[in-house]
Amino acid sequence: MSEKEFERICELDNIAEEAGGYVDFTEDAESEVHYDYRAIIAYCRKNHIEPIDMTIREMQQFVIQTSQI
Repeated sequence: MSEKEFERICELDNIAEEAGGYVDFTEDAESEVHYDYRAIIAYCRKNHIEPIDMTIREMQQFVIQTSQI
């Protein structure tokens, strides 16, 4: 996860918290991978790591399937 992606996650989390849920602000959402950002933040807090330090293997467990969106 890049620094820019981490910043977008934080921004999205703040927007979602204010709105009462998550919103998708990308135009081409179907071609992108979607993540459960709240679960990522909880995982990182539990394991005392920053999201930017997560491995690809760790991130895979938080991918949301398109049918779940």
